[in-house]
Amino acid sequence: MIKILSILTITLLSLNSFAESLYDIKVNGTRIYDMFKKQGVPEPAMQRAFEFLDVNAGKTIRVKAKIREKTKTYMDDREVTIKEESLAIIDFSKPSSERRLYVLNLKTGAVSKHFVAHGKGSGVNVAAKFSNVDGSKMSSLGLYVGGNTYYGGHGESLNLYGLEGSNSNAAERDIVVHAANYVSEDYVKARGRLGRSWGCPAVAPGIINKMITTFKEGGIIYAYHKDLTGSAAKNPTLQEVTPDHDEEDVDLPEEEESVRKALAEVQAEKKK
Repeated sequence: MIKILSILTITLLSLNSFAESLYDIKVNGTRIYDMFKKQGVPEPAMQRAFEFLDVNAGKTIRVKAKIREKTKTYMDDREVTIKEESLAIIDFSKPSSERRLYVLNLKTGAVSKHFVAHGKGSGVNVAAKFSNVDGSKMSSLGLYVGGNTYYGGHGESLNLYGLEGSNSNAAERDIVVHAANYVSEDYVKARGRLGRSWGCPAVAPGIINKMITTFKEGGIIYAYHKDLTGSAAKNPTLQEVTPDHDEEDVDLPEEEESVRKALAEVQAEKKK
């Protein structure tokens, strides 16, 4: 058995050493890395994600997942195989009023840019605090892999599994990609910022199908902040940066906190 395992290990390492790195892939003579960089994708985040995919693409990993059945919900392990066709990077260094979700096509070099919300606990327009703690209502930094989908209060949503200490509780915290009406260009024009989730990377209803199709069962999403990459590794519980400026913390009518409070009030009234 020891000999067999040794042979398998050598074979896998050899295959990996001859596999083409994402850094080497070219489209019409231009490296996709340079194409992405030219289109504004943050370089440190891209490097981290490329290095992860170079080592792990095609591998099947075991993750902590929340299993939702009709009669019960529970945590269990499940397997996911990491895909290498696409990559998403969320640049939380930018305010929510900017398009900070980059969806990268690793085969063609194309990039699309979208709005994405952060958690209420992370800040107002600027995300400055991140946590892996349940109940914090903060976003979590780190690499995620997309899982299966389920239908909840926001329609079909994509389960996310955290791959690092800074986001390892993602499944337990119900951190998912879901659609929200408080995520759109019109919302930013009217309110000056996006609405906030309870920690989920909420996206515009118009792109949820694309996000699900692209990242379901193995797609990689990297939530990044330029000033907190080292902090996320050292202190997974809380990472914090002092913003230059942020707005007054007022819950807008459409965002998650207000909607949840309204639902709770309705339910409480029904019980009287």
